[in-house]
Order: sequence, then structure tokens, then C-alpha cells
Amino acid sequence: MPTSRLVFDDKERVGSWVAERVEFFSPWGGYYAMGAELKGELVCGVVVQSWTGTNAIAHLAVSKPTKLLPELFDHTVVYVFKQMGLKRLTVFVDADNEKSLKLTSHLGFVDEAILEAAGDGGVDIHVRVLWPENYRRGKKHG
Repeated sequence: MPTSRLVFDDKERVGSWVAERVEFFSPWGGYYAMGAELKGELVCGVVVQSWTGTNAIAHLAVSKPTKLLPELFDHTVVYVFKQMGLKRLTVFVDADNEKSLKLTSHLGFVDEAILEAAGDGGVDIHVRVLWPENYRRGKKHG
């Protein structure tokens, strides 16, 4: 058995794992999920949901750093922009979640709006968008 692998065929397992970590308490509804495992344990996952004709919302969770994360997000980008034909991908990041802000910036997401005091405990929420031409696979920024 390989020690690490991408998971595309178990959306319920990956979706539940991501929901637990991003504290998403309602059902995803229609969604697609993919993840990465190390030694049979999920260590990162992406859920894509709430499709419109041009946009979807993504939820990304990472419990352990893995070299598979860039490849996983490459698959996410291909799925969203090529397979689904969407124009943009949106994420919501709590202002106090510095790791997520840094990761999404590294990937090419930019702030589109800030929802003041909209999160738990009154924390601001960054609405960030990824345009296909801004995706920064493997590039180091800031």
C-alpha cells in the first residue's frame, strides 16, 4: 500500500473530515470532495460546493503538511475551471486564521471583501477569490 495518495473516490469521508475541521455544521448539499492521505489517514481535503454558472465556494482543511497539497489543489483548479467551466473560486477565511490567509495568498487568492464582525466571536471574515490566471502553483510569494 502506498504511504501517500490522493483520494477522489470517497467524497463522504473527505467531506465529513473537512466539515469537522472548518466547523461546517450543516449538510454540504451538492458538493465534490477530494483529499490526500498519509499512511491511510486523511491530512488535507477540499470541498467544492454552492455552484452557480460562474462561481463555487471551496473549503480547504489541512491537518499535517504534505507534499501532496499542491497536487491536490492542482486537481481542484482543473476541476473548477476546466471541468466545471467556472470563472472564479471563492473562499471565506477568518481574519485571525493567519495560516489560511497565507496559504490562500500563496495559491493566488485575493481579497474581494471583508465581512466585518461576521465570524464567531465577532472576528472579520475575508472573502477571497481565485481567478484562473492568478493560480500560483509552485511559485513562492511573500
